[in-house]
Amino acid sequence: MNAARILVADDEKEILISCRKILEHAGHEVTTAADGSQALELLKASRYDLLLLDLKMPGRNGMEVLTLARTLDTALTVIMFTAYATLDNAVEAVKRGAFDYLAKPFTADQLRLVAERALRHRGLLQENLNLREQLTANLGFDRILGTSTAMQKVFATLQKVMRSSANILLQGETGTGKELVARTIHAHSFRRDCPFIAVDCAALPENLLESELFGHEKGAFTGADRASRGLLELAHTGTLFLDEIAELSPALQVKLLRTLQERELRHLGGERTIPVDIRVIAATNRDLRAEIARKGFREDLYYRLNVVSVQLPPLRDRREDITLLANEFLQHFSQQYHRRVNFLSPEAVKLFLTYGWPGNVRELQNVIQHAVLFAEGEAVELSNLPEHLRSECPVELSFQKVREQQAQAVEKPFLVELLRKHKGNISEAAAEARMTRKMIYRLAKKFDINLEEFRGS
Repeated sequence: MNAARILVADDEKEILISCRKILEHAGHEVTTAADGSQALELLKASRYDLLLLDLKMPGRNGMEVLTLARTLDTALTVIMFTAYATLDNAVEAVKRGAFDYLAKPFTADQLRLVAERALRHRGLLQENLNLREQLTANLGFDRILGTSTAMQKVFATLQKVMRSSANILLQGETGTGKELVARTIHAHSFRRDCPFIAVDCAALPENLLESELFGHEKGAFTGADRASRGLLELAHTGTLFLDEIAELSPALQVKLLRTLQERELRHLGGERTIPVDIRVIAATNRDLRAEIARKGFREDLYYRLNVVSVQLPPLRDRREDITLLANEFLQHFSQQYHRRVNFLSPEAVKLFLTYGWPGNVRELQNVIQHAVLFAEGEAVELSNLPEHLRSECPVELSFQKVREQQAQAVEKPFLVELLRKHKGNISEAAAEARMTRKMIYRLAKKFDINLEEFRGS
């Protein structure tokens, strides 16, 4: 968890001292306030990532401070302290904008856990805000690039459904950009000011994924020392992106289906139903109809998710877009790494257009990132590409490999003999070879020759 600025407001001195010690030990910057009025003054003077606020304080009580604090900073995440841990108090605090509540007395682990969850939630909201700002600055479909017929069909479908609340199923091979499409759909929808929550269904075992999705009550399982909201609840009024949806277990498929049908959920170990309003964008690289046929995926859930189906084409089926994408990545990574790598060599372009790209757009992005890091000039050459890609070099480009082999067989021995003769004196060696000192250094680097070994020999 990254360091955060946290304000703790409580009229109990022992609570303030304890919270400061625990949270500073976790690496955060902590400020304390002895009452609600002082907390508001601090909030007016500076911005905080998290406010820990006692519900009952003299003067301005916690509910009043909560309302005013959220007016000062709508992005402020608030956790309420209360020794009166009734459902009514908790629900009222959440209705007024609190993220969660913590009942007194609490342990250090409980405080750290709830603070971590709150800051993670704030991070998600900030990520969505940044995403919206980036997308607003662009036109059309933002960072989804493509002029191919296959991508134009995708754009036409998205244009019709983005502003609806219909559930969408994104299908396509790994690396085709399903999450990017999901984020773009959300950013152009009427839910864009609400959370976008992404869940990788293959990343967690079933028991942990169930708790993460649906939340749990205190005592629901070993280690559940307090209630916790799940990602479905956090996505309320926003968009839930379920990546690798085919990895959901049959039991979780049933629970998800019920939530989507009834628009409500129940925490693990809980009895109370909680209303949820979410749009689901699911993604998979598997054939769900085939999964249904072999009883690996529920047909009713499939139709609930597949209101609109979008098939993202593999990169090999949209070769017209390869150069466009490669140049976009080239510009991005050149700026990121402060390199002046401005264009692709004709040999590199030809290889890109003939390669199969099993990893799709993600593989192309990684290849360009690698090339920018290893390029020695302004152009991306074949020698700058990863070995697995160069091994796919077509026959008509094999002259490049032959030239490299000839250089290794002829130029390296010549340079070694030249350096030995002049005892590592670069100026003398360059003069005899009618080369510049810079060329000597470049060849030495190319053939991994240690110049120091020749000096004084």
